[in-house]
Amino acid sequence: MTEGTDRTSKQWSELLDWLESEDASTGEFKVAMHSSTDRGRSLVAIEDIEEATKILSLPRSALLDTKTIPKQFIKNHCSELTSTQALTLFLTVYRLNRRTSKDLEKFEYPFSCYLSTLPADISQIPLVWQLRAVLGSLEEIDPSDLAQLDRLRTALTTTNSFTFYQLMTTTTIKQSNDVLSRFINDWANLLPTLRDCYPDARLGELLWSWLIVNTRCVSFPIGAKNSADNIALAPAFDMANHSPVSKVTAVATPQTLTMYSSTPQVNLNARAEPPPSYQSLAAPCQPRFMKGQEITFSYGPHSNSTLLTEYGFVASEPNPWDSIDVTDEIVALFDHSNPTHITKIELLKNTGYWEDYTIQCNPLESSHRILVALRLLHSSEEKISEWQDHIDGLVDELEGEIEQAVQCCLAELFALLKARSRALVESIARPAIDPSSLGLSAYAIMCLKTLASNEMTAVSSYPSETT
Repeated sequence: MTEGTDRTSKQWSELLDWLESEDASTGEFKVAMHSSTDRGRSLVAIEDIEEATKILSLPRSALLDTKTIPKQFIKNHCSELTSTQALTLFLTVYRLNRRTSKDLEKFEYPFSCYLSTLPADISQIPLVWQLRAVLGSLEEIDPSDLAQLDRLRTALTTTNSFTFYQLMTTTTIKQSNDVLSRFINDWANLLPTLRDCYPDARLGELLWSWLIVNTRCVSFPIGAKNSADNIALAPAFDMANHSPVSKVTAVATPQTLTMYSSTPQVNLNARAEPPPSYQSLAAPCQPRFMKGQEITFSYGPHSNSTLLTEYGFVASEPNPWDSIDVTDEIVALFDHSNPTHITKIELLKNTGYWEDYTIQCNPLESSHRILVALRLLHSSEEKISEWQDHIDGLVDELEGEIEQAVQCCLAELFALLKARSRALVESIARPAIDPSSLGLSAYAIMCLKTLASNEMTAVSSYPSETT
């Protein structure tokens, strides 16, 4: 434990020194990095912090993005790449060069002081489980080998490719596949450059790099036309763990990225720095954070399934954003060979209500999108104009017969979800489950149990039909 603490202190000290060299005012930082066996790395307050107070601020030059990566690297490799792909390639080359360096003490690479603080273990993310299940040891695979990429593509489109899917909710399976699909797409786009310029790279290095970018980037206005490309890696910032209820806020200007203890109480000019007297604008109150308290940050309004598939954990506190994806179940209610249903599907597509159907868990509530789709499903052709009035906000509900059919449909849906979630919870609870045989850790199994249990608890609160 002492060794780990010392290493953490050394990393933090070296990171602060580097940030100072990039003109960051680290003496004003109100946090320090902390390491523990249960929480990993985190940021903790080194003094009491009031509401709307600056916690740390990073200058533009300390952010790692496609504008601060060496221009020659971008020119040689990244002109046709997205920000995610370019940053992934940059980190992959870093890992390759570090692995093949003959003297790590003299090893140099742009942003290496920051990159050395990034976590090495990414094994809790389902994407890692998927790749290992299909391809085996990732450290021995050449990422320019098209045959390996094709094997992964085949697994994505094959039913029951992954044994551990039997322990996942359908929502988690769908989101895991979505992440895998994104990775496959980015890998395919990077493959030619890896083949031609970096033949010694390994798939494990590419996967690590992609997940670092996917899990740790923050939104930042770098001037890209595509909003998805306006991202950056932010040293120290990315050490804050997630909380779905955190009030900590990030404020970006073209020159800085600043973390505040809560939403600033002034309107900041996007072209100017916060005024020097900014902190005095907060009314005296109980400190937002006490000295020694962990500083958490909300990664976004994410369900626990999203947190697991994108970041490799589930929230340790009640998550107000938990939801169940029932898109497949709702879509299956429409008969794609029925002309009337086909017309309704097109109408839902044209009005933006086709697919993306979810049930909110806390409290249990069917999304408006579900109700809109079911009301159209049960409307006769003569009543479609009334349905149009409904989506235009002119009426809240349709006639009683339609609303009754919708409620019956929902009752059947929740009965299905109850049975399915109960069976999943029972399956995971079986003593015969051996995490290692599935390539999973005990923590991974715990996360899957949490997801299954939360879903069962949520759908069980739907009132049963009474006779």
